[in-house]
Amino acid sequence: MDHTVKRLVAATLFASAALLHTAGAAAVTPVEITPHRAAYIFEMVSSEPGGGVSGVTGGMTFEWADACDGWALDQHYLLQISNSDGSRTEIRTSSVTWESKDGARYRFNVKRGRDGKIVEDLRGDARLNSVGEAGVVEFSKPESKKIVLPAGTKFPTDFMLGQMRAAFDGERNGNDLVFEGGTVEGSQTVTTTFLPRRAPREAGVLEAPLGPNDIWPMYVAYFPIDNADGNPETEISLDVQANGIVPSFVLDYGVFKLRGVLAKIAPLPDPGC
Repeated sequence: MDHTVKRLVAATLFASAALLHTAGAAAVTPVEITPHRAAYIFEMVSSEPGGGVSGVTGGMTFEWADACDGWALDQHYLLQISNSDGSRTEIRTSSVTWESKDGARYRFNVKRGRDGKIVEDLRGDARLNSVGEAGVVEFSKPESKKIVLPAGTKFPTDFMLGQMRAAFDGERNGNDLVFEGGTVEGSQTVTTTFLPRRAPREAGVLEAPLGPNDIWPMYVAYFPIDNADGNPETEISLDVQANGIVPSFVLDYGVFKLRGVLAKIAPLPDPGC
């Protein structure tokens, strides 16, 4: 369960990245992205028999801002897991990240709490020699540690910009190395399948200028660092609007599937950079 929860942090970071990190895409795609504050409600879609999980509830909030020299995200989420043995586990996570607009620098601080106690505090600074080249991550918490990032590694903002460009260009498949900072690990292989743009299913809470707009469906798979058996560790299904907003997403961990549904959203003021 601890491993699943850790992977959930990184996956929800990716899901929120689809909401916020497409802001720079306006220069190459005909969309207008508005920095915003959003809230999601989590719903369990299904659970694997014998997986030990009988129910999952909770939610995620985040605020994205244009920091002028980069993109900043302040994200919080709560998971309440009902276990098959009748016990309950509460997971709280906060994540504060910043990424330079050229995609070469990334700072992160991720804290996890379990049943009211802080169990993990990750903090570090990652940098690439230049975009597309190798780089390093220097962790300051939980202990001083340096990890080498192979050439081709992307940080979340640059990764999602590439996703949006690929979807707009009509590509069908993508393969990337991504470092998010959600665990004390190196870059992971992430594969993406893009489907054609389609009309939104329903308006929900989205109102102009935030939506509802046409969407690009994306299916994303995260693979373990060692990738011993070739099976993905986590799979994510995203409905990404052409303006970068995600009305909903589904996280598939094998043991259970979790849906994030947009419950509230509001634009943030123009920073005047």
